[in-house]
Amino acid sequence: MNKHKQTEKFKETEQKVSFYQDSRGQHIILPTQTAVTLSDINSRWFDASYWQSKDRIIGQSRGRNITWFIKAPSKAANMSWVLRHYYRGGLVSKISDDSYFFNGLTKTRAYREISLLQYMVSIDLPVPKPIAARVIKKGFFYRADLLMEKLSGEDLIHRLRKESLAETVWENIGQTIAGFHNHGIYHADLNAHNILVDGNDKVWLIDFDRCKKRAIQGQWQVNNINRLQRSFYKERGLNNVLQFHENDWQSLKKGYSSVINQ
Repeated sequence: MNKHKQTEKFKETEQKVSFYQDSRGQHIILPTQTAVTLSDINSRWFDASYWQSKDRIIGQSRGRNITWFIKAPSKAANMSWVLRHYYRGGLVSKISDDSYFFNGLTKTRAYREISLLQYMVSIDLPVPKPIAARVIKKGFFYRADLLMEKLSGEDLIHRLRKESLAETVWENIGQTIAGFHNHGIYHADLNAHNILVDGNDKVWLIDFDRCKKRAIQGQWQVNNINRLQRSFYKERGLNNVLQFHENDWQSLKKGYSSVINQ
């Protein structure tokens, strides 16, 4: 797909994201291709306490904040979902950890992420399917939550704490990242925790908050790869049993170079 067609497809896909305001004044955002419809959505789906009351919490991930894993309702019985609240990072989080200035619904982080996810799913990039998002506006500010598919993979750092990976897997990781870059997908937080590898060694990328589609050119792609390399070295410094070595990085770069700009 050439650059012009990629841009047109992205704009077309973004336009298909639907949204409405429920009886409580909360904005619900829904992609075109999802397991649920607007009539199925309950705004309480975005509250962890609701799923706890239904005994459908199947796990959680604790980083700086909690991400909840949920057994989906009967409408999507074969799926598990991830529920993530949007939190700020950095110094501004000292003032407000989850409140953002509202400048229109389509400019919210939830809308942009669900639009980008929908586009990436439509071109078969390995990402979780978006389910729905919620934006709660209060005055000049908003808070937001996102529901998406839970993938079966394990994050790369957890995997490397237990075992080394074959050279072909490292090459596959590089090829996968190059596939995103070839479509102009800039991952704002490309690090080893946001790469998943499943039981069949299929590679996925996750966490597309603040990510965007950019013009395809080399410098941001190089910076993105350098950021990933720094994250590996940082994790190795924190964990001396991590099965990551220089030859692994070279295998990743080999895979990346074999696909980039193809």
